[in-house]
Amino acid sequence: EARREVTRATAAAEIASVSSREILIAGAIAYWCEGTKRKPHNPSERVIFINSDPVLIRFFLRFLGEAGVDPARLRFRVHIHETADVSAAEEFWLEVTGAEPAQFQRTTLKRHNPRTVRKNVGADYHGCLRLEVKLSAGLYRRIEGWVRAVTRVPS
Repeated sequence: EARREVTRATAAAEIASVSSREILIAGAIAYWCEGTKRKPHNPSERVIFINSDPVLIRFFLRFLGEAGVDPARLRFRVHIHETADVSAAEEFWLEVTGAEPAQFQRTTLKRHNPRTVRKNVGADYHGCLRLEVKLSAGLYRRIEGWVRAVTRVPS
């Protein structure tokens, strides 16, 4: 474990601090991996991001701040299995986001399938958090542009 930590610390030192531009790049890529995207059968251009990792959620909130999104435009929804501690998960995500309780919509409960052996159980299971930016078509198009810029293959 000590060797792993040395490797992690060395890698973190290689990057040190990040600029606003780098946060926009990393956030756009994170969104393209984990966010909803416009498809022929769903032409909506809304920024919706869902993940179970609180570190990634906090980073995405930082990205939205760098992109100029007013926090009042954010809505959240916890998605969690009905057999989990729902109220603890709701409190967990409130603390992670620092949002107002009014920004949280009713929690979505996933039905339990007794034939499934779930590994995501116990006190560390908090479900997933769905984050939506209201009135976000313009932001969605900006994210598309940022992703296009960083994924373009040089000729």
